[in-house]
Amino acid sequence: MRKAVITYNYGNYDSLEPVFWKTEGWEYLLFSDSEMDKVPEGWKLIILPDEYFHSLDPKRRSNQVKYSPFSTCKERIDEEYDMVVVIDANISVNGDMNDFVDTYCMSSMDGVFLTHPSLESVYEDIDLCAELEKDETDILLKTYQHFKEQGYPEEVKYFQTGVSIRRNTSAWRVIEYWFYKEYEKFTKRDQPMMNFLRWKYDVLDLNLIDVTHIHEYLKYETHYFEKE
Repeated sequence: MRKAVITYNYGNYDSLEPVFWKTEGWEYLLFSDSEMDKVPEGWKLIILPDEYFHSLDPKRRSNQVKYSPFSTCKERIDEEYDMVVVIDANISVNGDMNDFVDTYCMSSMDGVFLTHPSLESVYEDIDLCAELEKDETDILLKTYQHFKEQGYPEEVKYFQTGVSIRRNTSAWRVIEYWFYKEYEKFTKRDQPMMNFLRWKYDVLDLNLIDVTHIHEYLKYETHYFEKE
């Protein structure tokens, strides 16, 4: 089985730590751009050509990689992975990835995400993004209205997207195909769109776990704007 931890950092958006624990049989791939000054120890740097990307915005570039790890690796670096752990660049690896996967991702599941510690719905998330000026007001409003028009309910359990385990399944191929086609029309914040697409296509069998369960394996840095 081919396995990899994948992260992404475009425009030096985050401060990436070295790999503190390397698990045998796993590769550690960092997708970034030529502006990166130094590659932290343990990561293999992969630079994709500009023509791969649909946007110049560093956040959108990161999310293009984040939501197409299987197809991007296969098409761009000729590598096909069966299992990936996908993490934002503000998260460091400090535990055994085999144990992490075996503990939380049963063989029948498509993957694992973390429940959001404070937000109850996509609409609350968009409101917070507007309050903190994480994107332009008009595009956030457009996203909010689109979800309402599509009938996306507030009661759906909301998850965060900084950490995920993903098994290379047909369900993920559906999400990889549709994600950027939808995402590029709306807010650059990826979390609302990923939650929406999980509900809309209803193909992913996910285990949603509490963030406190991952500290043995990953060091999670809470974003300053997350509520207590």
